[in-house]
Amino acid sequence: MNAAAQHSIFGGASPRPFSAAVSCPARARVISASYQNKENIDLSRVPQYKQHESDSGSTPFQVAILTARVEQISKHLATNRKDHAAKRGLVAILSQRKSLLQYLHREDRSHYDRLIREFGIRPVVVNDTRGASRDKNSML
Repeated sequence: MNAAAQHSIFGGASPRPFSAAVSCPARARVISASYQNKENIDLSRVPQYKQHESDSGSTPFQVAILTARVEQISKHLATNRKDHAAKRGLVAILSQRKSLLQYLHREDRSHYDRLIREFGIRPVVVNDTRGASRDKNSML
């Protein structure tokens, strides 16, 4: 398009030649193969924590799945130290697992002790400040 045509279209002289709008390609988001959501997670130990065949929400089963995810993300972070999004996700998963373990400590000590022992997780209840470890029957 020549300068006269630009002048007539836009109502004035343009300081630079007219160009068509160029869309910028979206920034490609590269996700490491070691961090893809459902892949590279070792779920071999998880099925033994199912309480029945269609179990998907019992607390021990959820802790087992979260522990597998923690191991997978930890391995990913060992090679990708600057992946802050993965680090943030790991903290969220650890927090969720801690809440579930605290619930188990309060409600079902045998499952709690089994999970801590078999997965090698540090105990989440360090000081019994609210009496969670007291026998419930003695309180009645």
